[in-house]
Amino acid sequence: MDRRALMLAAGGLLGGAGAAQVLAAGPAAAEPVPPTVVFDVREHGAVGDGVADDTAAFRHALTLARAVPGGGATLLVPPGSYALGESLLLGPGMTVQAHGARLFRTGNTSALIKNYTGGMPEVAAYEGAGNISVFGGTWDMRGSQFTSTCPAFVFTHADGFTVRDVTVLDVPRAHAIELNAVRRSRIVDCLFDGVYAGTGTPAVPNRLEAVQITAATSAANLPAPAFDGTPCADVLITGCVMRNSRSTNAPYDALCGDHYVAPAGAPAAHRRPHRNIRVLANRVESSGAYGVRATDWAQSVIADNTIEAAAITGIYVSSGSGIPLADISVTGNTILGAGSGGGIVVSNTSAGQNSSVAVSGNLVRATDGETGIYVSRTDGATITGNVVATTRHPSGGNCQGIQIQRSPHALITGNHLSAVEGDGIGVDTESTDALIAQNTVLGATRNGISVASSEAAVRDNRITGAGTGGDAGSYAIRIGGNAVNVSVRGNVARVGQDGGAEAGIGVMAGSQGAWVTGNDLRGWGTAVRDRGTGTVADGNLG
Repeated sequence: MDRRALMLAAGGLLGGAGAAQVLAAGPAAAEPVPPTVVFDVREHGAVGDGVADDTAAFRHALTLARAVPGGGATLLVPPGSYALGESLLLGPGMTVQAHGARLFRTGNTSALIKNYTGGMPEVAAYEGAGNISVFGGTWDMRGSQFTSTCPAFVFTHADGFTVRDVTVLDVPRAHAIELNAVRRSRIVDCLFDGVYAGTGTPAVPNRLEAVQITAATSAANLPAPAFDGTPCADVLITGCVMRNSRSTNAPYDALCGDHYVAPAGAPAAHRRPHRNIRVLANRVESSGAYGVRATDWAQSVIADNTIEAAAITGIYVSSGSGIPLADISVTGNTILGAGSGGGIVVSNTSAGQNSSVAVSGNLVRATDGETGIYVSRTDGATITGNVVATTRHPSGGNCQGIQIQRSPHALITGNHLSAVEGDGIGVDTESTDALIAQNTVLGATRNGISVASSEAAVRDNRITGAGTGGDAGSYAIRIGGNAVNVSVRGNVARVGQDGGAEAGIGVMAGSQGAWVTGNDLRGWGTAVRDRGTGTVADGNLG
């Protein structure tokens, strides 16, 4: 970045150090804008040749910057390569401008950027040094050489953080950015490229998010008291890329999220969800576990991300602590090549029940796991307009394109499923009052739609080629699991080119009061096979 652009007009030398510049205020206004004081690290002795140790120059500039009355100083790092042997501790309102610069560690330091260090007074809630921005720069942690666990950026207990146009490289066994009990954070257009996970003994799995979103719960999360359970709020992550381009590194385990689980008996203050988290239009090119791991989020949106080759799950929404999660939208994402966990998973523990979760308009392709989309322990889930293609079970068992469990009042409509090695749609244990309508299921090797919960309505679906795996007991639509009062009406089921299931519709023993009427089942040797009790089956074509 051109230093002249930062100075704008009439900057002058300030103080005996002669290293600060004052930016001219904008047009006259009723409330004058206070000047911004700029400290150029070159004017404090930084060389930026990648050889000289620039630590002292940065330390001197930062000491003056933090002393500016009212805060708000800018640390200017011109293009160059700067060797640093200690952290950059930023004060309230500070900005770092580092476009075109490379900053790299010369030893096992702590984080390169932070707003808190040991020995500072304890702060609570969002009362620490905030309104901090970092623009630009390649921040090389050199974790493959300096291997002690260390994140790159750490922000805690404060309000207002922006990190934009930043590249973070080679972090040793830690996160690129830690957000611990912070509010109003913006992570925009950043690149997170690889983490050093160690050799010999593998790194602890599922622990290395590029951006960790966590609460102030204990020193195990971050040694920055008070440990008052303050969650994060109002976090935006957008336009970022996560990848691994170095042979000495491994991919991060997730673009963002947390692995936190509140211990048994934790106080209520430590069981509050993070709120208003938005993860929008990012790209995950490789992941060791998850694309996005949304642990203990509420009132949040995960939208328009592209996630490739997540080793476990593309998008995982959960609470390992049993915190009820509500008002979450997972929409418009493209997930290619998710692993054993599935494409999109929404769940909770046996102690928690989610509500008002929408999974809509996503493309999930080539899942090598049990489900393309799985929703558990969620009341009133909406699963609409998704495309799920080519889903298989890694060990050859029954996978499902869409599956819900323990999720009453679900709406499953307008989805398109194809090439599922198992059931197209499964409505299973304790998922009463589901509506499964206007879905298209093509080429499921077992059942097209399988319902094992009571009071479900299966309406106006189109199913072609169910049972292509040749398994006895497969159907275009199967009613089982001792379900009561399931209504099946207006569906169209065709056998398909590769043979078909046992019958168009199967009502299993133990089911009661099924109503099967007005379905188009032409082409099946057996249109309806009824083993249930009190079934009404009339008006079906077949």
